[in-house]
Amino acid sequence: MSTRNLVVESLLTRIARREDPWQAEKELKELGPEGIAGLVDIRRGGPGVLRRPALRALAVLGAGAALAERDRRALERLVRIKLPDDRPLDHLCPFVWIAVPAAAYEGVFEALGLHDPVPATMALGMSAVEHDTAVVTGPDGGERTVLRAFVTPEFAGWRMVFGGPVDTCAEEEVLARVSAHCGQAHYYFRDGYDDAHAWAIAEGGRVLRSFQTYREPAWTGEPMPWETPWTEDEDAEPGLYEPNASLESNANEVADALTVDPERIDEDTPMSGHGWLAFTAPGVGNPPFPGVLDI
Repeated sequence: MSTRNLVVESLLTRIARREDPWQAEKELKELGPEGIAGLVDIRRGGPGVLRRPALRALAVLGAGAALAERDRRALERLVRIKLPDDRPLDHLCPFVWIAVPAAAYEGVFEALGLHDPVPATMALGMSAVEHDTAVVTGPDGGERTVLRAFVTPEFAGWRMVFGGPVDTCAEEEVLARVSAHCGQAHYYFRDGYDDAHAWAIAEGGRVLRSFQTYREPAWTGEPMPWETPWTEDEDAEPGLYEPNASLESNANEVADALTVDPERIDEDTPMSGHGWLAFTAPGVGNPPFPGVLDI
């Protein structure tokens, strides 16, 4: 066995035994192409106990392109086997998403410029958007940034979209374009401290109503019938609210009232179909993206 493979095998053993795995993973990354080549050798020739950790490490290093075609086909088959029994996850959701009517969700792909959709379980999709950005070499030899998005299965009549491309929906013209393709499009955001919130509702190619903490004005558009008037606030004072304000400022509460709040999905939430993972450039796929994809 080559010195290179001995080093890689030693690091993989530490990872498999959970002996300071983060440091071992860091050292594996520092090996660069030599480390990837060693991992590929282990995938092909063993030792058998390290084949699975080697596959995981290749995913962590964003080196999925180094996988043998047999390994890629095996992973695709496993995803399809798991799809019929896919269920919601008790998973930390990203803090930004859009929701579209399930009946017209396919319009999302064209509206956001998404390519090559592949079936994805909830576990795969949610783990994919944890690492939703990759830099690849374009046709002209220059670098370009590629994003990936996860379109969930249908939950209570709606599909949600997570991942890098959703960030662009903070721009009203992008959300309006999604609504033109899907009939409706709802944008939701909150920061990690639950301090700043934003939401927007678009229909038929036009944003009708929106809210954003700390923006002036915080609300745009006219209050909608489902909103609670600010005058019902017991602490309301003249000049405390803008003329078009309401008490609807929490993105999760608005999502729960109008579409579906991803943080409140459970086994009782109606679910059908399967999710899709898609990319902002054709022919890229998952290999360039770092991180482990669950199934």
